[in-house]
Amino acid sequence: MSSGTLREQFVEQGFIGPFKLWEPEVMTQWWKRQRRVLLDQRHGARAPYANPMGYDRHLDIDALSDLVTEPTIVRPFQSLIGPDVLCWRTEFFPKNPGDPGTGWHQVERYAIGEAQRGMLEPTTPEDGVPMELTAWIAFTASTRENGCLRLLPGSHRRWLYDEMGPMKWDAAAAENTFFGYDYDRLLLNPQERPEEENAVDMVMAPGEVVIFTARCIHGSRPNTSNRQRMGFSIRVVPSHVKVYDGMTSFEEFGHSFDLARHACVLLGGADHHRHNRLTDANAWGRPFRKPLPTGVDNADAQTRHP
Repeated sequence: MSSGTLREQFVEQGFIGPFKLWEPEVMTQWWKRQRRVLLDQRHGARAPYANPMGYDRHLDIDALSDLVTEPTIVRPFQSLIGPDVLCWRTEFFPKNPGDPGTGWHQVERYAIGEAQRGMLEPTTPEDGVPMELTAWIAFTASTRENGCLRLLPGSHRRWLYDEMGPMKWDAAAAENTFFGYDYDRLLLNPQERPEEENAVDMVMAPGEVVIFTARCIHGSRPNTSNRQRMGFSIRVVPSHVKVYDGMTSFEEFGHSFDLARHACVLLGGADHHRHNRLTDANAWGRPFRKPLPTGVDNADAQTRHP
């Protein structure tokens, strides 16, 4: 698919995909191996944070270090936000049997509700160019029954939620809200709710990917099956965006995150702005794949098979 077609679809919908990264059987076997790595205490000691959220494990797990730099993912990122792409966060999205759906929400700067500030701050924004994107990768099958991701096409073009509004984390409400945050409290007009009937269910095979802006209203279905659904997100920004500017830690989902070991990874182009701390190797010294330059076809880029 041409970059022009990708941009046209994105402008219209706020997302592109799903498209294939790996064959389902390849992803299934790869994920079985990574589940064992996640239980390895040696890796846990080198993880960037001591908490159960699973943020940023691409900084200590070799296979995830390779995954975030996959050209098949990086090239669409470049088509949508420009050649200079930084990965600022990754996270796991498990949904276990019986887990409720995730309520509708919409963000851009990833504001910390209780502190009323954003994790991301653009410095030279361009009209029509998103300042953030997420690639959501299906590690397992993602179905309506096991709680697939849902997106509202076109909802990225206007705000229904006040992302910078005050919001408190509530552990008791975690089962019925966005992991303890009630985004309904941030509706600009409580009488105007997302048009759920227009939602698109992201039914995906293992190894498929959807790329979207978090401005596009999204949520998920409940898991009514007897199998876990596992997704993984790669979150990126153009290099002009400041990440965690002036912050040494943050509080989220009832946990504290010390940013001493955090660094961004350059996935494509170059870092002309130098706003953020970068790393070119993970916690074990394994180098990340070289940034994908502009004008290189996926077939010409170095690939590491899982």
